[in-house]
Amino acid sequence: MNKLLFLILALTSTYLTPLASKKDSRYVDAKGFTVINRAQTSGDSYRRLDTEKFPALSPKVALYLNFPTGVALKFRTNSEFINAKWVTTDTLNGWNRMPISSRGLDLYIKKGGKWTFAGVSRPNYTGTRHASAIIADMDTTMKECMLYLPLFINLKSLKIGVSADSKIESDGGFERSPIIAIGSSLTHGTGTSRPGMAWPAQLSRRLGVNIANLGTSGIQKMQPFFGELAAKLDADCFIFDTFSNPTAEEIEERFIPFLQSVRASHPTTPLIFIETLNREGSNFSERIRTSELKKKETAKRLIEQAMKSDSNLYYIAPGFYLGDDHEGSSDGTHPSDLGYKRAVDNIEPQIRAILSKYNIKITN
Repeated sequence: MNKLLFLILALTSTYLTPLASKKDSRYVDAKGFTVINRAQTSGDSYRRLDTEKFPALSPKVALYLNFPTGVALKFRTNSEFINAKWVTTDTLNGWNRMPISSRGLDLYIKKGGKWTFAGVSRPNYTGTRHASAIIADMDTTMKECMLYLPLFINLKSLKIGVSADSKIESDGGFERSPIIAIGSSLTHGTGTSRPGMAWPAQLSRRLGVNIANLGTSGIQKMQPFFGELAAKLDADCFIFDTFSNPTAEEIEERFIPFLQSVRASHPTTPLIFIETLNREGSNFSERIRTSELKKKETAKRLIEQAMKSDSNLYYIAPGFYLGDDHEGSSDGTHPSDLGYKRAVDNIEPQIRAILSKYNIKITN
């Protein structure tokens, strides 16, 4: 009995993350902080989109777009430590989603002019109320902070804990996202260990440009409502990951109507389409290899035809390149953190060149 009790206590202590408490702390509602990487203003909500304004969306897509995926908060503080208390709704648990990525928080602090990973908040394994230390034992100089919100859950409330005698303040008002990324689970961030590792977040930090993440996992198949959604949003550039989920036949049927729908409201806006990745199942499965090759060939043919009459249309191929050592995937389909980094390494120079061509401000 004693051995069993000891084991339970040992396991419990492993899962708990004590709040930093060297000094008295105070908690500030995060709704007063600057919101970045959001496609539109949403009042005081953490949602990435006001889905009620888009009644054509399917219920599952609306559910996903109510998540704060990709959204980050910016603030300044001179506290020695940063804690968090947050409340979530029930999550859509996935076998290939890390708890920190799905319902945790991911903190970056600017160091030497660059956003540098500082720590994460660890969510509870059960329940909807969470409390966690993020970073402690810092000096008391004023620091710029950026906190990424969870990828796969609704966030009901969030408070940031700092030392009682420290300062904490917003970094300004809502910041419009010049770039909107619309895509599949590759865009949503499936397979990442923490929210800041999804490719739109990585690319945003590298370029110094806000990028709204409208990834909707396996649902994205260029259905008409996705084209209508893009048409109603304001952006200086769109990046599309729309060839990962649909079959070759669906790409053949839907790409041109999808493009026409977006172009109806954005006639000259740069539209960047990214070739999907190589699924590891194609290494040995003839069926997967044949299907994926057909998808890529169909997408390439259609978009190259469209580019002949549309000078503001771009195609990055290879796109989500994970390397040739077969070590960049978390589950054979979705990238790991390493895979996402390699993908961004590949697309960043090309996207940087396109944005410069249109005088879209790059700060890094």
